[in-house]
Amino acid sequence: MSRRYRSSVISVREALQLVCDATSVLGAERLTLPGALGRVAAEDVVSGRAVPAAPNSAMDGYAVRHADVARAPARLRIVAVEPAGSVVSEAVTAGTAVKLFTGSVVPEGADTVVRREDTEERDGEVVVQVAPARGANIRGTGEDIRPGQVVVAAGSVLGPADLGVLASVGLLTSGGVSVGDLDFVKEELAAVGVERLFWKVAQKPGKPLVFGRHAHGLVFGLPGNAVSALVCFYVYVRPALRRLQGHRRLHLPVVEATLVAAVRKTAGLTEFLRVRLDDGADGPIATALPSQSSGVLTSLGGGASLLVAPAERSELAAGVRYPVIVLSEATLARAAPSL
Repeated sequence: MSRRYRSSVISVREALQLVCDATSVLGAERLTLPGALGRVAAEDVVSGRAVPAAPNSAMDGYAVRHADVARAPARLRIVAVEPAGSVVSEAVTAGTAVKLFTGSVVPEGADTVVRREDTEERDGEVVVQVAPARGANIRGTGEDIRPGQVVVAAGSVLGPADLGVLASVGLLTSGGVSVGDLDFVKEELAAVGVERLFWKVAQKPGKPLVFGRHAHGLVFGLPGNAVSALVCFYVYVRPALRRLQGHRRLHLPVVEATLVAAVRKTAGLTEFLRVRLDDGADGPIATALPSQSSGVLTSLGGGASLLVAPAERSELAAGVRYPVIVLSEATLARAAPSL
Protein backbone atom coordinates (compact mmCIF):
# COMPACT_ATOMS: atom_id res chain seq x y z
CA MET A 1 0.00 0.00 0.00
CA SER A 2 1.37 3.37 -0.94
CA ARG A 3 2.24 5.95 1.66
CA ARG A 4 -0.36 8.63 2.22
CA TYR A 5 0.44 11.91 0.59
CA ARG A 6 0.55 15.05 2.71
CA SER A 7 -2.68 16.97 2.33
CA SER A 8 -1.43 20.25 3.82
CA VAL A 9 0.37 22.91 1.83
CA ILE A 10 4.12 22.60 2.29
CA SER A 11 7.00 24.96 1.67
CA VAL A 12 9.14 25.00 -1.43
CA ARG A 13 12.06 23.75 0.68
CA GLU A 14 10.06 20.75 1.90
CA ALA A 15 8.73 20.00 -1.55
CA LEU A 16 12.22 20.08 -3.05
CA GLN A 17 13.50 17.81 -0.28
CA LEU A 18 10.69 15.32 -0.85
CA VAL A 19 11.37 15.23 -4.58
CA CYS A 20 15.10 14.66 -4.01
CA ASP A 21 14.47 11.95 -1.40
CA ALA A 22 12.05 10.13 -3.66
CA THR A 23 14.35 10.16 -6.70
CA SER A 24 16.75 7.25 -6.95
CA VAL A 25 19.87 6.95 -9.11
CA LEU A 26 19.50 4.96 -12.32
CA GLY A 27 21.63 1.90 -12.93
CA ALA A 28 25.15 2.19 -14.34
CA GLU A 29 26.17 1.38 -17.92
CA ARG A 30 29.51 1.06 -19.68
CA LEU A 31 30.27 3.62 -22.41
CA THR A 32 33.09 4.58 -24.75
CA LEU A 33 34.83 7.87 -23.95
CA PRO A 34 33.04 9.93 -26.65
CA GLY A 35 29.69 8.68 -25.43
CA ALA A 36 30.49 9.54 -21.81
CA LEU A 37 30.56 13.33 -22.28
CA GLY A 38 27.99 14.94 -20.01
CA ARG A 39 27.27 11.68 -18.17
CA VAL A 40 27.82 11.10 -14.45
CA ALA A 41 30.56 8.81 -13.12
CA ALA A 42 28.97 5.83 -11.37
CA GLU A 43 32.07 5.11 -9.29
CA ASP A 44 35.50 6.51 -8.53
CA VAL A 45 38.03 6.10 -11.33
CA VAL A 46 41.42 5.25 -9.83
CA SER A 47 44.56 5.56 -11.92
CA GLY A 48 46.84 2.55 -12.13
CA ARG A 49 49.71 4.62 -13.54
CA ALA A 50 51.60 7.85 -13.07
CA VAL A 51 51.00 10.71 -15.51
CA PRO A 52 53.47 11.60 -16.81
CA ALA A 53 55.02 8.15 -16.56
CA ALA A 54 58.57 9.57 -16.57
CA PRO A 55 60.18 13.02 -16.24
CA ASN A 56 59.58 14.83 -19.52
CA SER A 57 60.33 18.13 -21.16
CA ALA A 58 57.85 20.96 -20.77
CA MET A 59 59.01 22.52 -24.05
CA ASP A 60 61.28 22.19 -27.05
CA GLY A 61 64.91 22.45 -26.02
CA TYR A 62 67.95 20.52 -24.83
CA ALA A 63 68.41 18.11 -21.93
CA VAL A 64 71.59 19.05 -20.07
CA ARG A 65 73.44 18.74 -16.79
CA HIS A 66 72.90 21.94 -14.81
CA ALA A 67 76.56 21.89 -13.81
CA ASP A 68 77.45 22.41 -17.49
CA VAL A 69 75.20 25.45 -18.00
CA ALA A 70 75.30 27.19 -14.64
CA ARG A 71 77.23 29.93 -16.43
CA ALA A 72 76.41 31.18 -19.90
CA PRO A 73 77.38 31.04 -22.63
CA ALA A 74 78.11 27.31 -22.57
CA ARG A 75 78.90 25.09 -25.55
CA LEU A 76 77.71 21.46 -25.56
CA ARG A 77 77.94 18.61 -28.05
CA ILE A 78 74.58 17.18 -29.21
CA VAL A 79 74.75 13.40 -28.85
CA ALA A 80 71.14 12.51 -29.79
CA VAL A 81 67.80 13.87 -30.93
CA GLU A 82 64.71 12.55 -29.15
CA PRO A 83 61.25 13.27 -30.64
CA ALA A 84 58.30 12.98 -28.27
CA GLY A 85 57.13 9.38 -28.10
CA SER A 86 60.62 7.91 -28.41
CA VAL A 87 63.36 7.23 -25.87
CA VAL A 88 67.07 7.51 -26.70
CA SER A 89 69.68 5.19 -25.22
CA GLU A 90 72.36 7.90 -24.97
CA ALA A 91 72.84 9.39 -21.53
CA VAL A 92 73.73 13.03 -20.98
CA THR A 93 77.29 13.26 -19.70
CA ALA A 94 79.66 16.16 -19.02
CA GLY A 95 79.73 18.53 -21.97
CA THR A 96 76.89 16.91 -23.91
CA ALA A 97 73.20 17.54 -24.56
CA VAL A 98 70.22 15.71 -26.05
CA LYS A 99 67.85 17.67 -28.27
CA LEU A 100 64.27 17.31 -27.00
CA PHE A 101 60.76 18.30 -27.94
CA THR A 102 57.73 19.02 -25.78
CA GLY A 103 56.77 15.77 -24.07
CA SER A 104 60.10 14.01 -24.69
CA VAL A 105 61.33 11.82 -21.85
CA VAL A 106 64.30 13.43 -20.10
CA PRO A 107 67.28 11.11 -20.72
CA GLU A 108 69.47 9.61 -18.04
CA GLY A 109 72.06 11.99 -16.64
CA ALA A 110 70.14 15.20 -17.38
CA ASP A 111 68.62 17.30 -14.63
CA THR A 112 67.60 20.44 -16.57
CA VAL A 113 66.07 21.40 -19.91
CA VAL A 114 67.20 24.57 -21.67
CA ARG A 115 64.57 26.28 -23.81
CA ARG A 116 65.23 26.32 -27.53
CA GLU A 117 64.72 30.10 -27.50
CA ASP A 118 67.72 30.46 -25.17
CA THR A 119 70.11 28.56 -27.45
CA GLU A 120 71.81 28.58 -30.81
CA GLU A 121 72.53 25.33 -32.62
CA ARG A 122 75.31 24.93 -35.18
CA ASP A 123 77.67 22.22 -36.44
CA GLY A 124 76.38 19.51 -34.09
CA GLU A 125 76.72 21.71 -31.02
CA VAL A 126 74.39 23.90 -29.02
CA VAL A 127 75.40 27.18 -27.42
CA VAL A 128 73.39 27.88 -24.28
CA GLN A 129 73.06 31.66 -24.10
CA VAL A 130 70.94 31.96 -20.93
CA ALA A 131 71.76 29.99 -17.77
CA PRO A 132 68.62 28.16 -16.55
CA ALA A 133 67.69 27.25 -13.01
CA ARG A 134 68.43 23.69 -11.90
CA GLY A 135 65.52 21.44 -12.87
CA ALA A 136 64.03 24.03 -15.23
CA ASN A 137 61.38 22.95 -17.76
CA ILE A 138 61.08 19.37 -16.50
CA ARG A 139 57.75 17.82 -15.56
CA GLY A 140 58.30 15.23 -12.87
CA THR A 141 56.93 11.71 -12.85
CA GLY A 142 53.36 11.82 -11.54
CA GLU A 143 53.18 15.62 -11.63
CA ASP A 144 49.62 15.37 -12.91
CA ILE A 145 48.44 11.97 -11.65
CA ARG A 146 49.90 9.53 -9.12
CA PRO A 147 49.21 5.78 -9.12
CA GLY A 148 46.19 5.08 -6.93
CA GLN A 149 44.89 8.64 -7.23
CA VAL A 150 41.15 9.14 -7.82
CA VAL A 151 41.05 11.06 -11.10
CA VAL A 152 37.27 11.23 -11.44
CA ALA A 153 35.09 10.99 -8.35
CA ALA A 154 31.79 9.13 -8.29
CA GLY A 155 28.95 11.53 -9.02
CA SER A 156 31.06 13.88 -11.17
CA VAL A 157 29.64 15.15 -14.45
CA LEU A 158 32.15 14.23 -17.14
CA GLY A 159 33.32 17.26 -19.11
CA PRO A 160 35.90 17.45 -21.92
CA ALA A 161 38.82 17.76 -19.48
CA ASP A 162 37.62 14.71 -17.55
CA LEU A 163 37.49 12.65 -20.74
CA GLY A 164 41.05 13.75 -21.49
CA VAL A 165 42.14 12.65 -18.03
CA LEU A 166 40.45 9.27 -18.49
CA ALA A 167 42.21 8.89 -21.82
CA SER A 168 45.58 9.78 -20.27
CA VAL A 169 45.30 6.97 -17.74
CA GLY A 170 44.23 4.59 -20.52
CA LEU A 171 46.00 7.22 -24.18
CA LEU A 172 45.82 10.96 -26.63
CA THR A 173 47.99 13.75 -28.12
CA SER A 174 47.87 16.76 -30.42
CA GLY A 175 50.22 19.58 -31.32
CA GLY A 176 52.81 20.29 -33.96
CA VAL A 177 52.11 24.04 -34.13
CA SER A 178 55.02 25.49 -32.15
CA VAL A 179 58.64 26.22 -33.14
CA GLY A 180 60.17 22.75 -32.91
CA ASP A 181 61.85 20.96 -35.78
CA LEU A 182 59.01 18.43 -35.84
CA ASP A 183 56.18 20.98 -35.70
CA PHE A 184 54.95 20.53 -39.28
CA VAL A 185 51.29 21.53 -38.96
CA LYS A 186 51.66 25.14 -40.14
CA GLU A 187 53.60 24.14 -43.24
CA GLU A 188 51.20 21.32 -44.08
CA LEU A 189 48.21 23.65 -43.77
CA ALA A 190 49.87 26.11 -46.14
CA ALA A 191 50.61 23.28 -48.58
CA VAL A 192 46.91 22.40 -48.86
CA GLY A 193 45.86 26.00 -49.42
CA VAL A 194 44.94 27.20 -45.93
CA GLU A 195 45.20 30.98 -45.59
CA ARG A 196 46.79 31.56 -42.19
CA LEU A 197 45.06 34.40 -40.33
CA PHE A 198 47.22 34.21 -37.23
CA TRP A 199 49.79 32.07 -35.44
CA LYS A 200 50.65 32.76 -31.79
CA VAL A 201 48.46 34.67 -29.37
CA ALA A 202 49.75 36.72 -26.43
CA GLN A 203 48.18 34.39 -23.90
CA LYS A 204 49.03 31.66 -21.43
CA PRO A 205 48.39 28.79 -21.81
CA GLY A 206 47.98 28.32 -25.55
CA LYS A 207 50.33 30.82 -27.18
CA PRO A 208 51.15 28.72 -30.30
CA LEU A 209 47.59 28.72 -31.69
CA VAL A 210 47.06 28.64 -35.46
CA PHE A 211 43.89 29.86 -37.15
CA GLY A 212 43.25 29.92 -40.87
CA ARG A 213 40.69 29.88 -43.63
CA HIS A 214 40.18 27.31 -46.39
CA ALA A 215 37.74 26.98 -49.24
CA HIS A 216 35.98 24.23 -47.29
CA GLY A 217 35.86 25.99 -43.92
CA LEU A 218 37.86 27.23 -40.95
CA VAL A 219 40.99 25.55 -39.59
CA PHE A 220 42.35 25.60 -36.03
CA GLY A 221 45.76 24.24 -35.09
CA LEU A 222 45.63 23.67 -31.33
CA PRO A 223 48.75 23.55 -29.11
CA GLY A 224 50.09 20.18 -28.05
CA ASN A 225 49.82 20.53 -24.28
CA ALA A 226 46.47 19.18 -23.12
CA VAL A 227 45.47 22.18 -21.02
CA SER A 228 46.53 24.63 -23.74
CA ALA A 229 44.48 22.75 -26.33
CA LEU A 230 41.38 22.67 -24.16
CA VAL A 231 41.62 26.33 -23.12
CA CYS A 232 41.95 27.31 -26.77
CA PHE A 233 38.96 25.14 -27.61
CA TYR A 234 36.81 26.83 -24.96
CA VAL A 235 37.89 30.36 -25.87
CA TYR A 236 38.11 30.15 -29.67
CA VAL A 237 36.83 26.93 -31.24
CA ARG A 238 33.58 26.65 -29.28
CA PRO A 239 32.38 30.17 -30.21
CA ALA A 240 33.22 29.49 -33.86
CA LEU A 241 31.21 26.26 -33.81
CA ARG A 242 28.26 28.01 -32.18
CA ARG A 243 28.41 30.80 -34.76
CA LEU A 244 28.33 28.17 -37.53
CA GLN A 245 25.25 26.63 -35.91
CA GLY A 246 23.46 29.98 -35.75
CA HIS A 247 23.55 30.50 -31.98
CA ARG A 248 23.17 34.06 -30.69
CA ARG A 249 25.08 33.36 -27.46
CA LEU A 250 28.54 32.37 -28.59
CA HIS A 251 30.63 32.47 -25.42
CA LEU A 252 30.65 30.70 -22.10
CA PRO A 253 29.16 32.62 -19.15
CA VAL A 254 31.41 35.05 -17.30
CA VAL A 255 31.05 36.12 -13.65
CA GLU A 256 32.96 38.67 -11.61
CA ALA A 257 34.78 36.99 -8.72
CA THR A 258 37.03 38.26 -5.94
CA LEU A 259 40.50 36.71 -5.90
CA VAL A 260 41.25 35.18 -2.49
CA ALA A 261 45.07 35.40 -2.56
CA ALA A 262 47.55 37.32 -4.69
CA VAL A 263 48.98 35.50 -7.73
CA ARG A 264 52.03 36.31 -9.84
CA LYS A 265 51.73 36.04 -13.62
CA THR A 266 53.70 36.68 -16.78
CA ALA A 267 53.55 40.32 -17.83
CA GLY A 268 52.57 40.91 -21.45
CA LEU A 269 50.36 37.82 -21.70
CA THR A 270 46.66 37.48 -21.01
CA GLU A 271 46.66 34.54 -18.62
CA PHE A 272 43.80 32.11 -18.16
CA LEU A 273 44.30 31.19 -14.53
CA ARG A 274 42.63 28.00 -13.36
CA VAL A 275 40.55 28.73 -10.28
CA ARG A 276 37.91 27.22 -8.04
CA LEU A 277 34.76 29.29 -7.63
CA ASP A 278 32.94 29.41 -4.31
CA ASP A 279 30.16 31.50 -2.83
CA GLY A 280 31.34 34.40 -0.68
CA ALA A 281 29.48 36.85 1.52
CA ASP A 282 29.63 39.49 -1.25
CA GLY A 283 29.45 37.24 -4.28
CA PRO A 284 31.68 34.65 -5.97
CA ILE A 285 35.24 34.20 -4.75
CA ALA A 286 38.06 32.64 -6.79
CA THR A 287 40.94 30.55 -5.46
CA ALA A 288 43.84 29.79 -7.78
CA LEU A 289 44.49 26.06 -8.11
CA PRO A 290 47.90 24.82 -6.89
CA SER A 291 49.19 23.78 -10.31
CA GLN A 292 48.99 26.03 -13.36
CA SER A 293 51.18 23.75 -15.50
CA SER A 294 49.92 23.34 -19.07
CA GLY A 295 50.52 19.61 -18.73
CA VAL A 296 48.27 19.09 -15.69
CA LEU A 297 44.88 18.32 -17.22
CA THR A 298 43.33 17.40 -13.88
CA SER A 299 43.43 21.10 -13.00
CA LEU A 300 40.66 21.70 -15.57
CA GLY A 301 38.37 18.95 -14.31
CA GLY A 302 36.05 18.93 -11.35
CA GLY A 303 34.34 22.24 -12.08
CA ALA A 304 37.40 24.47 -12.53
CA SER A 305 36.93 27.90 -14.09
CA LEU A 306 39.24 30.33 -15.90
CA LEU A 307 40.07 33.70 -14.37
CA VAL A 308 41.04 36.14 -17.13
CA ALA A 309 44.17 37.95 -15.94
CA PRO A 310 44.96 41.21 -17.79
CA ALA A 311 48.07 41.17 -19.99
CA GLU A 312 49.59 44.31 -18.49
CA ARG A 313 49.67 42.93 -14.94
CA SER A 314 52.59 40.99 -13.45
CA GLU A 315 50.69 40.30 -10.21
CA LEU A 316 47.02 39.93 -9.42
CA ALA A 317 46.12 41.51 -6.10
CA ALA A 318 44.00 39.76 -3.50
CA GLY A 319 40.57 41.23 -2.85
CA VAL A 320 40.18 42.52 -6.42
CA ARG A 321 37.38 41.35 -8.71
CA TYR A 322 38.29 39.74 -12.02
CA PRO A 323 36.23 38.20 -14.84
CA VAL A 324 35.99 34.41 -14.62
CA ILE A 325 34.90 32.15 -17.47
CA VAL A 326 32.60 29.46 -16.12
CA LEU A 327 33.28 26.17 -17.88
CA SER A 328 30.56 24.07 -16.28
CA GLU A 329 26.95 24.68 -15.31
CA ALA A 330 27.67 22.64 -12.20
CA THR A 331 29.98 25.43 -11.07
CA LEU A 332 27.14 27.96 -11.16
CA ALA A 333 24.77 25.82 -9.11
CA ARG A 334 26.57 23.43 -6.77
CA ALA A 335 23.74 23.24 -4.27
CA ALA A 336 20.02 23.91 -3.98
CA PRO A 337 19.18 27.61 -3.62
CA SER A 338 18.41 29.05 -0.21
CA LEU A 339 14.64 28.92 0.03
